[in-house]
Amino acid sequence: MNQLIFVQDIQQAKRLSKAVSKGQLKRVRQGIYTDAAWEAIPQLLHSKWYQVVEYLYPTAIISHSTAVSLLPNNNMIYITAAVKIRKKIRISDKLIIEVLPGDITSLSEPFQLRSRKSAPERYLLENLQISHKDVSARKTLGKQWVEQELCRLLKEHGEQELSRIREQAQQNCEVLNMEKEFKILNHLIGTILSSQTNGVPTSPTATTNNRSAAFDSNRIDCFEQMAAYLQSCKFIVRPYQYSASSWRNLAFFESYFSNHITKPDFKIDEAEQIIFQNSEIENRRQDSHDVMAVYNIVQDDTVMSTVPNSPDELLDFLVQRHALIMNGRPDKRPGLLKNEANRAGDSVFVSPDQVEGTLSRAFPIYQELQPGLARAIFMQFLVSECHPFDDGNGRLARIMMNAELVCTKQTKVIVPTAHRDRYLNGLRQATRSYKYRTISKVFCDLHAYTHSIPWSDYARARKTLESQYANILPEQGVGVFNRQLSKYKIALPPG
Repeated sequence: MNQLIFVQDIQQAKRLSKAVSKGQLKRVRQGIYTDAAWEAIPQLLHSKWYQVVEYLYPTAIISHSTAVSLLPNNNMIYITAAVKIRKKIRISDKLIIEVLPGDITSLSEPFQLRSRKSAPERYLLENLQISHKDVSARKTLGKQWVEQELCRLLKEHGEQELSRIREQAQQNCEVLNMEKEFKILNHLIGTILSSQTNGVPTSPTATTNNRSAAFDSNRIDCFEQMAAYLQSCKFIVRPYQYSASSWRNLAFFESYFSNHITKPDFKIDEAEQIIFQNSEIENRRQDSHDVMAVYNIVQDDTVMSTVPNSPDELLDFLVQRHALIMNGRPDKRPGLLKNEANRAGDSVFVSPDQVEGTLSRAFPIYQELQPGLARAIFMQFLVSECHPFDDGNGRLARIMMNAELVCTKQTKVIVPTAHRDRYLNGLRQATRSYKYRTISKVFCDLHAYTHSIPWSDYARARKTLESQYANILPEQGVGVFNRQLSKYKIALPPG
């Protein structure tokens, strides 16, 4: 797995410099090296930006809009550090760090192993500051966003949370030099609490921007029934024992098979050329990018261990991850929700004007499910049914599914080519007939199958998959592959 390497002493600096001269490493900037190919460095910096911050400013706090997104926005991240003047550090064209002077002891919480970020009461104040930057990379998210965030916190945690936030913000606003921002925050909290009716905040902006206004009621009924079925199932927990080699190898085949569902003419050798040699397949530039883009996401342990805690986060994750998947296909509008209806055969997906509302309404149903395979199956189906984007929805749905498993330290699920028809048939049954056993059985079987592969040894893993016809089209490989699945003897209730 590609990594960033940080100089810790003079001796190491000399060793790394020699490795660069031999072509074994590349120098990103002073003190920072990598074993990644040049074309892979931008994505590596995008996903591991916090490691750069930890190295340059170990006591800094990730703050302002970055404390909310936890990702670079238009290549920019914001931190607050014990410095006297504001400064900008350009790590590369794809990563710029804005270092803001300020207090680093108040209202922070852990992020990653050694980093800290602004706690909610602090990032709410920070995002009320005036930002003069272009909206695409601005430091703050603004008053309207803060109001929406307060409404979300109220719905999820109740009035006590808003009262706690107000108290903590008041106690710390002076040391943070944000007295003006506290006055605005105090007014917003007071307005929301005083205008609350039956537990629903009714402030003017919050009401105007309520994402749940338009939704697909038939789909919500379908999701509720699926959740009830999943709750009746007894799923086996299949732990994943992490190692760098097994994680990399599993990510490779996860990307290969996920793309192979729609591009069945791709060979494993070609995927190896794309990912391991960073080389495009001749006359297939966009297809090559698709394989690498999915791999870059699914091999990122930070991304794959992050799941949404609110409807807004769900939508944000979908938009961010879709933008990465489809970055090589600008005609598919990466990261932009669909504006035209889409369908697959006789199945018509959620209409564009109801996507956000349907996702928002379905989120509490998702939260009621047990973390692990139940949520993973539901999330895959939710994204597939809403089909929020012009293209790439299937790959996105499988990424969101596997994130649910990674965050509970379980084995991911791959969908081998041989089982593609069974997988798609399960989705059709759930969509058209409200029958959920087939799709649930598919993922239970594949969860067990994925768990059985010796991922730590790439050659053994590939040989096992090929000997069991996992990479063969269903019409040739399903018989052999199904005999392998039958060994797991997984039983699910009817439904």
